Amino acid sequence: MLRSIFGEPRRQDEGYLKEANEAIRSFIHKLTQIPPEKRTMAERRFAILSEGFLRALDELEQSEYAAQQYSKRVMKLYLDEMTLEERDAYHLHLYFYKNALIRLFALLDKLGNFMNEHWGLQTERIKARFSYFTVLRNMHQNKKYTDLEQKLFDLKVQYKTPVERLRNQRNLEIHSINADLYDDLMKVAELKYGQRARLQIEDIRENLRDLEQGIDMTFRAAATVFRYAASHASKRKG
Repeated sequence: MLRSIFGEPRRQDEGYLKEANEAIRSFIHKLTQIPPEKRTMAERRFAILSEGFLRALDELEQSEYAAQQYSKRVMKLYLDEMTLEERDAYHLHLYFYKNALIRLFALLDKLGNFMNEHWGLQTERIKARFSYFTVLRNMHQNKKYTDLEQKLFDLKVQYKTPVERLRNQRNLEIHSINADLYDDLMKVAELKYGQRARLQIEDIRENLRDLEQGIDMTFRAAATVFRYAASHASKRKG
């Protein structure tokens, strides 16, 4: 959808996104093969939830794509050196980057909730509002679905450093001072102390590299979970 903004054709799924989508569709197909009269309410619910994952993956990829595209139009390191057009591109980059950042962890947490409900992991007994990573810890400590947990744990270890940086950024974005307020404070400081306060932007390229890594982990985790779910889905077809 967002590719039309940049005059580009519709995306063709590939790589980890394609793998995740195929795994989800395989799981949905397994559930829909069960005759309607024999399908449980839980199976109907998981089929609907899984359709939502397809949309969530698409929205995350599109947000990252737009952030990447607008970043290519940002060349200066200081806001006061940017033209109006470049500043607009920078703010549009930030909008889609933050959108992707929040969507990434929201999708992971939805995946954790899916796992918790689908396999009855009861992670809510450990923590009422739990995250994807809490679910993994619960699986590890209680030795539940160890083959699946090991694969997800390996992904967590592989992407640990960039994902931790992204999580810190997400927490700052949600709980701490935002960029617009910081910009206002810089202007106040300029008026108070009579000095020109210059605001250097963050390292866009490094942030996008971390985001790409975090999204790769998320897509791979989704593919792993839904492949496992599909392979263990009910075979009641008649």
